[in-house]
Amino acid sequence: MNQKLKTLGILFLAFLVFFIGITFIEMKAVLAAVNTTVTIDVNVTVAASITVWPTTLNWTSVNTGGVGGLKYLTLKNAGSINVSNIYAYVDTLTTEPVRPYGLAYSKNYSAGGVIVIENETDTKLYFAGRIEWNWTQNIPNHNWAALTTSTPIAWGYFRNASNDYVWVVGNGTDGRCNESTAQFSIETNWDLGTEATRTPDNTFGLAASTDDHENWGYTDVTTGPLAGHCVAVTTDCTKLFIYHFDKRNSFKGCTGSSFLQAANLVPGYTMIFTLDAWVPNGYPAGFLNTTTLTFYATSS
Repeated sequence: MNQKLKTLGILFLAFLVFFIGITFIEMKAVLAAVNTTVTIDVNVTVAASITVWPTTLNWTSVNTGGVGGLKYLTLKNAGSINVSNIYAYVDTLTTEPVRPYGLAYSKNYSAGGVIVIENETDTKLYFAGRIEWNWTQNIPNHNWAALTTSTPIAWGYFRNASNDYVWVVGNGTDGRCNESTAQFSIETNWDLGTEATRTPDNTFGLAASTDDHENWGYTDVTTGPLAGHCVAVTTDCTKLFIYHFDKRNSFKGCTGSSFLQAANLVPGYTMIFTLDAWVPNGYPAGFLNTTTLTFYATSS
C-alpha cells in the first residue's frame, strides 16, 4: 500500500511539473505575442516672440573722453515663426527732452546718447540714438560757406569719445529744417579752434519726414566723422538726432539707416550684438539718465 501511494505521489509530482512547465511556456508565448502602438501628434501654436539677454547693462566709472568697454547682448527668436527686419532704438528723445548744456547735472544727459551698437555683419559701432543740441553762443573763426542753398541758423559740436567736430544747419526758404533747401554740414577735422577746423565741408540736403509728434528733416551722411549715420534735424533746427539702426516711422526714410538683420531669424536661433559706452569730454560726473534700448522685429 505504501509503495502504491509512493508511486502515485511520484506520478502526481511529475504531472504537476509538466503542467507548470506547459503553462509557463504558454504564458511566455502569449506575452510575446502582445504588441500595440500609440500615435502621438503635437501642434505648436503660432507665436511671435523675441527675448534679449541680459536685460540690464551697466557701465561705471567711465572717464570723459573715454569708452566703457565692450558688452554683448544675445537676441533669440523665442517664438514659433520666423522674424525679420530687426531694428533697435534708444529712448534718448524722451530721456533727454531739454538742452542739458550749462548745468552740471548728469541726469540731464540721457545714457542712450553715449551708447553705440554693432550687429554681427558690420565692423563698425554706430550711435544708437545720440542727440547734439545747438550751441547758443557764437563759434569764433567759423566759415559757413558750405551752405549754398540755405541760411545758417544753428551750429554746434558733434562729440564722440575723444574729439569734437563743428557742424552747422541752414534753414530752408520757409525758415524750417525739414524741406529740400535746408542743409546740414559737418567738419572733417576735429576742432582745434582754428578756421581750418571750423569750416564744415561735408554738406547734405535735408529731406522731410513726418510723424504724429514732430517734423524732422533727415539726411544720409556718407563722408566725414558721421559717415554711415543718419542725421535728423528738428523742424526748428535746434537739435540733431544721430542714428543708424533706428527704423521707426519718423526716421526710416533715411537711406543710410539699416536693419540689425533684415533676413529671417528662424525659431530658436540667436544673434549677438556688441555695445559700448562712448562718453564725450565735458560730461558732468554721476549717473546719466537711465535709458531703454528697444528691439523690434516683424513676424512672418
